[in-house]
Amino acid sequence: MSVFRDEKIWRWVTNLWTIAFVLFLIADFFMKNGYDFLIAPFSVIYVGVLSIYAGTKEFGRWYDFHESRHPGEWFVIGWTAVILGLTVCSLVLGRGYVVSPEAVADYIMVLSVFALTQKSKQLHHKKRTRR
Repeated sequence: MSVFRDEKIWRWVTNLWTIAFVLFLIADFFMKNGYDFLIAPFSVIYVGVLSIYAGTKEFGRWYDFHESRHPGEWFVIGWTAVILGLTVCSLVLGRGYVVSPEAVADYIMVLSVFALTQKSKQLHHKKRTRR
């Protein structure tokens, strides 16, 4: 069995990329988007890793392999705090301090993945209670 078939590995990789990417977005913001050219490639990697993790978790749930509970609410809360914090800083610090459009797009993607996984969890629960 491949190590990357295990949901725990994808959770670990996703957490690592989340922390690294969010710290990079914050640093880039305070460097007045000096490394803006790196945000898109990092964003694509982050979206891919998060999608793989969420997908494997949901497939596991539907095939009764998913055992642990790691709520995505923490991702949503963390991303919301970061985007709100950067927006407030942008308003306070003025021109030159701009929230990257890719950061906003990633926030929307995190919200979308969370909404989809919540609906999947709800449907799965409904299916199981009918048995």
